[in-house]
Amino acid sequence: MHIPFCRHKCGYCDFNAYAGMDRLMPDYQEALERELERAREALPFGPLRTVYFGGGTPSLLPAGLAARMLAHVRAVFEVEPGAEVTLEANPASTDESKLAAWRAGGVNRLSLGVQGFDHRALAVLERRTDGAQAERAFRQARAAGFDSVSLDLIYGVPFQAPAAWADTVARAVALAPEHLSCYCLTFEEGTLLTRRRDRGVLAEVDSDAQWEQLDTADRLLGEAGYERYEVSSWARPGRRSRHNQAYWDCRPVYGAGAGAHSYATDGERAWRWWNVARPRDYCAAAAAGRVEEDREELPPERARAERVMLGLRTAKGLEPPAGFERPLEALVEAGLLARAGRRYAPTRRGLDLHNRIALEVL
Repeated sequence: MHIPFCRHKCGYCDFNAYAGMDRLMPDYQEALERELERAREALPFGPLRTVYFGGGTPSLLPAGLAARMLAHVRAVFEVEPGAEVTLEANPASTDESKLAAWRAGGVNRLSLGVQGFDHRALAVLERRTDGAQAERAFRQARAAGFDSVSLDLIYGVPFQAPAAWADTVARAVALAPEHLSCYCLTFEEGTLLTRRRDRGVLAEVDSDAQWEQLDTADRLLGEAGYERYEVSSWARPGRRSRHNQAYWDCRPVYGAGAGAHSYATDGERAWRWWNVARPRDYCAAAAAGRVEEDREELPPERARAERVMLGLRTAKGLEPPAGFERPLEALVEAGLLARAGRRYAPTRRGLDLHNRIALEVL
């Protein structure tokens, strides 16, 4: 469920997100309801294993609207008992009333977009939050009964000293979340951050310094009892993200909302389709009965390659289909993969250099 609203669009963000559109929220909610009802009639849904509210900033929704959205999902679909229901939240728009509404509506996992605790790095990212807000939101989530909380952090930020990044990871660990994601900052075309780089205002952090920060995070998180189970993800035992695992396993996922992407497979072929991106256009398309903008069918060879590439993002790896022995053995020789029987899995170096694996596989 994609919620495209933001109070402010951060300079590094290239997601389908928009600031200053809060008045559209009720219309957007109605459009989502129409899309979900039509999808349920048209596609062979089984019970939902996971539900994920991403954005944008889902926590910007008024508590009543969020509760209505959660209730509608359960009215339209069968949701498995114990299904993982995640909502992404910005610490600045998280409060006690919203947390209570989310809990009452069935949200059992919270993903807090902290991004960092270093004020200088947050300023570069144009994040209008600070470490105190993040810590307050985390404590409020615990008080509201959330026993599964994930924190997002960003490394490789210009002007961030190694000691400041280590302190950021340490402050995150001190909160004792169940899950953490650490992403390397990327300069995406069309973003304010990239324009500032191109004007010479910012310089990208070199790859060696990026790796050193990643290594710091992995060391500190490992010492604190977190397991690195995917390129960018660490978790306490038993607290891995079930929803994200669906992407890495190439399982069918339905994406609802403006610009949302869906994926389906019959085991051999695969299909992707995506919705109209701009929220006003999406609302109009939903009223007209067709929100899909375009789709593609992946040839079997491409679908298999994507399945191998994504499976090798995870520490458990996978047993690949026939035809990939040559590139995978080359990656074993390079020390990026390890093989046990028919299963290939990334080494620590392979997790750090997954782009090399992806290039070889694809």
